[in-house]
Amino acid sequence: MTGGQAITESLKAQGVDTVFGIISIHNLDLFDALYDQQDSLRFIGGRLELGVGFMADGYARATGKPGVLITSTGPGAADSIGAMGEAYFSGSPLLQVTTNVESEFLGQGRNATHETKDQLRMFEAVTDWNAMIGEIESIPDNLMEAFHRFQNRRPRPIELELPTDLLGTAPTWRSSARRPAIVVGEEVQMLGGTSEIVRLAEALGAPVVTSDGAKGAFPEDHPLSLGQMLGRRIWGENPVQEWLSTCDAVVILGSIMPHRSTTGVQLKLPETVVHVLLDGDSIGKNYDATVPIVANSQAVAQQWLDAIGGSDVSKGQSYADEIASVKKDIHSNLQETWGNELRAFEAVREATPRDTIFSLDPTVPASRAARCLPIYGPRQYMHPHGWAGLGFSFPAGLGAKVGKPDSPVVCITGDGGFQYNFQELATAAQYNIHPVILMFNDNAWGVLKKYQKDRFGDRQFATDLVNPDFGKLFDSYGFGATRVSTVAELGPALDSAISSGKTHLVEVAIPDGFGALV
Repeated sequence: MTGGQAITESLKAQGVDTVFGIISIHNLDLFDALYDQQDSLRFIGGRLELGVGFMADGYARATGKPGVLITSTGPGAADSIGAMGEAYFSGSPLLQVTTNVESEFLGQGRNATHETKDQLRMFEAVTDWNAMIGEIESIPDNLMEAFHRFQNRRPRPIELELPTDLLGTAPTWRSSARRPAIVVGEEVQMLGGTSEIVRLAEALGAPVVTSDGAKGAFPEDHPLSLGQMLGRRIWGENPVQEWLSTCDAVVILGSIMPHRSTTGVQLKLPETVVHVLLDGDSIGKNYDATVPIVANSQAVAQQWLDAIGGSDVSKGQSYADEIASVKKDIHSNLQETWGNELRAFEAVREATPRDTIFSLDPTVPASRAARCLPIYGPRQYMHPHGWAGLGFSFPAGLGAKVGKPDSPVVCITGDGGFQYNFQELATAAQYNIHPVILMFNDNAWGVLKKYQKDRFGDRQFATDLVNPDFGKLFDSYGFGATRVSTVAELGPALDSAISSGKTHLVEVAIPDGFGALV
């Protein structure tokens, strides 16, 4: 659709049947779209924007439905301010759709026709919310947000504006990519969209990786899953990072692409990047977006599926074979570099039901779990990926168990991190909240000790810990504890702990570090 058509269709989708306004040089393409909608959208034109603004307000007050006003850049929009102010202070739901100068002139101060110094700010004093819509793809979501606000807040005017050139053009980007990839992010983890993205990936035959904070938002036992795209730094070498740069397009769904795990580890992406994110301010921060879309990823994925319909858009068997080969390379790499860690988490996964929720602290084992522990569904893998602070695992696991009492919860932590909040054992006892604690005990701040050794050699200081007898600590609260020192012991101990249905500690002794666990 053109931008004008997207506006008219979105208005109709919200139940609008009448619009008021004045035609102008800047909104001609919108009126051309209205021409085709005369049977469903009645247009009432006036002589001055102040008057038609009052007309829309009167319509709203008499019908109880939002009044819709169409104006144009600069003087036309400004002439509506009196009507918008009246609606604001009287609590009347008035939606003004107006234009701004062409995209190339926005914010330039070059005196383009009808250019205003800052049109958005001009309306701020008389609106509950206003926004500039910079992409055609974002029009439906912005209209939906406007009508949602009318229903859930005190009804007051809203102003939405678009560069005039968007009204007569349609998106020019079309997926001619032969080797696309999909990145799934934390917004999908929190807001949903997994099933739609699975169907989209299957339709395209496109591989899927997850960003930090999104592990499990795409099932990692799916043939198209290449796991987490994390690599380098604490996550080890990951073949998928180099391979992603060889794709000819990447679609990012719901990830802010944080520096620490993307550009901060030299992750390269292809030139064509479609970035879908509700947080529009984060688009383009670390990677330029060819197509930026400020929207909910679940909704966009469904819209793409609707557009695909029954068409064959699969990228073919040769690409499927390449994806399968990369998947094998990733696993082989883990076997070669983190063989012991991989076997440990294979034992953990075998001992835990499919719906188990894992809550982790930022420890050495957790950095290995990101790539070695398969997760099968959204909201089953929680860690402090935002600030990356210690002490998250155990109390967050308690909260998860309260919210999902029928799902096993396993808190993966270290001896240092657990002591940040081990007083909450009292909470577990008092309220009968029963997660399992899987503690990897190296009697140290393990991550920092390795950094210190890598940077300063034998000059190690302040990273060794003196710990309590954790088994006795758990026993003092009436909880069980099991101490193991091999992978062979780990699986049965964890299985028994989960089966008990009680809070239970499985303490894994790793005096020589997690990588030495056999």
